[in-house]
Amino acid sequence: MTNQIYTIITFAPVQGFIEKSRKLRDLYGSSYLLSYLSWVICNAAKQYGCEVVSPASINITQGMPNQIIIDGNFPEEDAESALNKAWKCVTETCREWVEENVEDVENIKVDYKPWRRSWGLWTKYAWEFFWVQGNPNESISKVREKLNEKKRWRDWTGINWQGESSTLSGADAIAYPKLGQISDPRNYDYQQEKKDVTAFYKALSEKLGESFIDLTPGLNFSGDEKVQRSKEYGESFIDPDEELSLPELIKRLITHKAVAEKLKERFNKCFQDNKLLNEFEKLSEDLNPQRFTDLNRFKKTKLINDKQQLEQNKFFQGWFQGDGDKAGDYLKSFANKSEESDKTKEFSTEMRKWGDYFKNLPKSKAIANWRVVYAGGDDFLGVFYERKDATDCVKFFSSFKHDTWNEGKVKAEEKKITVSVGFVWASPDIPQRDVLQHCRLAEKSAKNNGRDRIAFRILFNNGNYLEWVCPWWLLEAGLLWNYCDREGKQNWTHIYNDVAVLESRHAFDDDSTDVAMGLLEIYFSKKYVDMVKNKHKQLHPEKADLTKIDSGILGEDKNYHKENSQEVDQTKVNQALNNWIINLAKVGFHLCQQ
Repeated sequence: MTNQIYTIITFAPVQGFIEKSRKLRDLYGSSYLLSYLSWVICNAAKQYGCEVVSPASINITQGMPNQIIIDGNFPEEDAESALNKAWKCVTETCREWVEENVEDVENIKVDYKPWRRSWGLWTKYAWEFFWVQGNPNESISKVREKLNEKKRWRDWTGINWQGESSTLSGADAIAYPKLGQISDPRNYDYQQEKKDVTAFYKALSEKLGESFIDLTPGLNFSGDEKVQRSKEYGESFIDPDEELSLPELIKRLITHKAVAEKLKERFNKCFQDNKLLNEFEKLSEDLNPQRFTDLNRFKKTKLINDKQQLEQNKFFQGWFQGDGDKAGDYLKSFANKSEESDKTKEFSTEMRKWGDYFKNLPKSKAIANWRVVYAGGDDFLGVFYERKDATDCVKFFSSFKHDTWNEGKVKAEEKKITVSVGFVWASPDIPQRDVLQHCRLAEKSAKNNGRDRIAFRILFNNGNYLEWVCPWWLLEAGLLWNYCDREGKQNWTHIYNDVAVLESRHAFDDDSTDVAMGLLEIYFSKKYVDMVKNKHKQLHPEKADLTKIDSGILGEDKNYHKENSQEVDQTKVNQALNNWIINLAKVGFHLCQQ
């Protein structure tokens, strides 16, 4: 096509918006809002007569990438206007719902005038918008380079405030009615502010619970029972002890059915588009507190001595987060080629279809009690819940790459990229925020240790953890399930104790792997010793195509070079192999013990 022009759009912050998540509801809300904004921009481009190359299909509740590639001349002012208009719908809806429904706090009428200026500032300055357009016949890759260059020149407006910061991020002010109130700093009263904030969030939490009851068929409570139930359901949205910033509050409110209904009405007036209505409805259904009882870690109550007392969930959970490897490099391989646009769209379509497939996989009931939180394409998050042991989780990931990522297809039809996953096994005593943070770190560890693998992480109550990272091909070779002690049983206590004794005697030597390999042969068989000893299986080149060769057990060779040399340092390799086998024993004990 002659004079073809590509436009690429993105906005920030994205990772920070998602990562500052204390609860699963935060993740849903933030992922949904980002997808919603991308959806609006994509539809605005289509209405302008342009073709959206990526994302290939548009589905908000599934999750959408925020980098939008458009084939055509989509003006910057129209794109930014669509983003701002959509975001304003969200902020105005949330603010008005709170003001209309929480009119009194502790029998005193609330004056919301002070906080409206802050809402206005967050409406205007929440997002940093980036738009670039290529010259006629300039490739998508070239336009991407322009976008990356533009993102280095930040155009950010910070929002100042007086008083305490939120307990979630600590970066922004606490959202409550007196936010932004003009006062003399010398007369600042911390105790009074704390009291006002606590009273407001208690009232807001209870109102959210009450509204949920009123909107849910079958929940027919009255009197004292309704008051008690309102508190319980309200805590599913906002805990009375929390102190949230405005963006954090928005992420919670948007998942409530009553707020979603109001947003539907406002969106329809602003955009005259009915296509999104079902998406809003789907979100509030997905986030129904009654459907979250299986994931609730602390909010169960039990009647003890005629009193409702908090009873902690005693089950373990296994959280996992994954991401495709080097998708950007794969797309760059088509740079300056005539098929670049088609290949980009084809790849986007393939990954979006996989995301939809993976999102619906728990419905097959092949494995009980697990859920995919989001799957926007090659990035995903999920959880195995109500688990007494991790057996099902380990079995699932032992064949994940072939059976799930590649959907059991033959080699020629497999994905164009590999995948890295972080898995965290956590007790119910650990706050969800910590679990989610370790999930991200475990995924990062899988990437840093060579890609095309999984990082298993055991998280303890004190914040310490054990980690073992293994490439998919070795897991699929049955490594974990071929463990056998001297009695012919799968009792991991034996290897665990052996490792502890050997470590205490400093038996593992960086100059040799004999002791570690001896353990591997005793408990797993010589077959796996040969695999691990094979130098071609230990490391892979930095730029290796891992869709064509097996990834190295220890990852990329560059991490084991001698200083200022391309030669592999065998001492570093020996040390890494020893640690790999030690961690296999320790993590295997916690995950696979029968």
